[in-house]
Amino acid sequence: MKFIKTPLKLILKLLLLIIGFCIAFWMFLPWREVGGAALSLARPVLEQKGLRLNFAGVRSQNGEQGFIIDGLEIAGFTNFSFDSLTIRPQILASLMNFAPVCDIRFRGGSMTMGQKINFGDGSLLLTASPNNILIENLRTNGDFAVNGFLAVNPAQSRISRAEASLQVPAEFESNMQTLKNFLPLVQDKNGNWFLRRK
Repeated sequence: MKFIKTPLKLILKLLLLIIGFCIAFWMFLPWREVGGAALSLARPVLEQKGLRLNFAGVRSQNGEQGFIIDGLEIAGFTNFSFDSLTIRPQILASLMNFAPVCDIRFRGGSMTMGQKINFGDGSLLLTASPNNILIENLRTNGDFAVNGFLAVNPAQSRISRAEASLQVPAEFESNMQTLKNFLPLVQDKNGNWFLRRK
């Protein structure tokens, strides 16, 4: 019995040491450099899909994990820009999902598709895996307001599931009719828009 207990104690001590090291490493990561490296890796991937990525700078958060991107712009068929975008990796959720999970918050978001529409400040929870990109708890508070979730199949560049309500400014209504050809948009009898696919 003693021969069993001694190896178990050693294994438990080793596990605690590894966990402690991982937590310490996570706490003291140079987040500014991590953010800069992530953007450098993302830029050529987006360029292959016909998108341009620009940003003014990257900085770390004071006393928190994650990083802040200032002046972020993603330009393509539709241009998206943000005054600032904060990315906070969620380590426990990532381990439980076996995929990277990030809490994302943004300020001063806007979209340009023929005309500029502000969607203001907001947040979302992003889970990214090779087969599925899940955007949950999506909230924006601007002229173009969104509330809900959507899942994207990256291989097909297609929304696989969605349930989100959209508040659309009157001047953007004509664009919504055009977007119905590309996105699973539906409009109810009261004129409210939804992004919906089951």
